[in-house]
Amino acid sequence: MRSPTTAVPVRNAFREQQWQEAHERYLVCARTVFERLGYHGATVADIVVAANGSRATFYAHFRDKADIAACLFERTLPSGTAMYHRVVEFPELNREIVRAWLDEQVLGFWSRHRVEVEAVNHAMAADPAVAARHYQWIVDAVRLAGWPGTGVPTGLTRASLLVLQLERLCYHWLVRGVEHDRDQLLDILADLWFRELTVLGEDRP
Repeated sequence: MRSPTTAVPVRNAFREQQWQEAHERYLVCARTVFERLGYHGATVADIVVAANGSRATFYAHFRDKADIAACLFERTLPSGTAMYHRVVEFPELNREIVRAWLDEQVLGFWSRHRVEVEAVNHAMAADPAVAARHYQWIVDAVRLAGWPGTGVPTGLTRASLLVLQLERLCYHWLVRGVEHDRDQLLDILADLWFRELTVLGEDRP
């Protein structure tokens, strides 16, 4: 017969699994609703209906619509950090390798996650707390990427601004549909990133 000390962890693990499954269901359904209706057109009620849940359960997981948009964007962070980490795996740092990485991986990442990007941008405008979380995500992603030079405050700030600038461009270009010549833009981005990554390498502690 199981002792009480072994039964409690099993019960807690089951409840935790249920909580995680419900949390993920709301996130998946929120993405579908945001894609269909847009951030401003979507309501918490729409997300609850899509998840076949209840408002009480929704608010047990998320503060409001802005919070679930932020949590939805958070799901992209591991793959985003892995993408930026590839910079330290370049066989050498040159403009052509940087351009290929931007073209094949970075722009592809922002295109795949355009729903999450649009939702979190609207959420940031509506909630300063989400904006603060967003900036911290950028800093953390850069820190975890392990680029040379980011071990000192000036290097970390330089790299964070580089990523923020790229994100703003991708939001307007790939999400909002502002037209650009792709090859020309990639040439400019490659010049910029190659120069800044070179500076970061020189500033390593």
